[in-house]
Amino acid sequence: MKKTKICFHARGIKDNFKLIDFYSNDIKILEELGYDVHLSWKTSTISFNCDAYYIWWWSSGIIPLLIAKLRRKPAIMIGNIHLQDQSIQGYYSRPFYIRFFIKFSLKFSDVQLTTSKIELEGIIKLGAKKPHFIYHAIDVNKYEFSPVENRKNFLLCVSRFFMFNIKRKKLIELLFAFSKIHTQIPDYQLVLVGNKDDDGFEYLMSEIKKLNLTDKVILPGFISEIEKLELYKKCCLYLQPTEYEGFGMAIAENMASGSPIITSKKGAVEEIADGCVMFVDPNNPEEIANGIISLIYDVQLRKQFSEKGRLRIIKSFQIENRKLAIKELFDSLFNVK
Repeated sequence: MKKTKICFHARGIKDNFKLIDFYSNDIKILEELGYDVHLSWKTSTISFNCDAYYIWWWSSGIIPLLIAKLRRKPAIMIGNIHLQDQSIQGYYSRPFYIRFFIKFSLKFSDVQLTTSKIELEGIIKLGAKKPHFIYHAIDVNKYEFSPVENRKNFLLCVSRFFMFNIKRKKLIELLFAFSKIHTQIPDYQLVLVGNKDDDGFEYLMSEIKKLNLTDKVILPGFISEIEKLELYKKCCLYLQPTEYEGFGMAIAENMASGSPIITSKKGAVEEIADGCVMFVDPNNPEEIANGIISLIYDVQLRKQFSEKGRLRIIKSFQIENRKLAIKELFDSLFNVK
């Protein structure tokens, strides 16, 4: 019997399907559910011979959506719109044509998926026709738990170094916070992981130099997946004082790894991590600094966050949870009983 063929589209490069967990997880889930998955990452790779189209991102997914509509095949579109995000990456800060594409996708796709409740509220406000939300999945076997006793004296933050990301992830505020306390914790370094080719890297370097942190801030550049996993398992604290997250994938990955985390009650972070992390005001370097110092010196609190974070991921964000929800979604599309 011929398998149902799904066109899985996410604009970018082909390697992203392996490098980005929320792509690779969904591809694995669809294949395990018995679908024939065709990967598409640019217009020329979109298949005209699929039974359904599973499309990441509202604006860049316009072409596969149009193809699905022309062929009268179901189109499931996925992404977050950041309606409540006040940063430059927020919905209302985007160009008019991007907002038009988003609204078009929400209206004409057959199912609209987000990855958190707050994002579901956003697409409903913008008129989504058939809105759903399914949380991202975390592979708890890949992100092995490492107790606080096995961790080293460094603080970790992982982010792209695009200017808009530097602003949304509050990397400058994080540097100011670290500059206030590094003499109190002289054995600690701050590791900032990101691509040195991004347009904000030179600006980030200039701020590090202004704060005399050149010897205290480590910038390893682009790292492999294995290196990332090792950093997650070894960091004393994971820091992400963000302005907004539609889910917070790195936060959830570090929860699975047992990293004690300092972040902020912004976007979906509170619904994902409440009770398992320390929350601070992302715009207040003093508060971020105080949080870092207090958590470094409070081993029991670090241990509590570490263990509770891992348990929360196991309970609510395992791949099997997302797999079941996606199965139910596709069964309804194809009228499987």
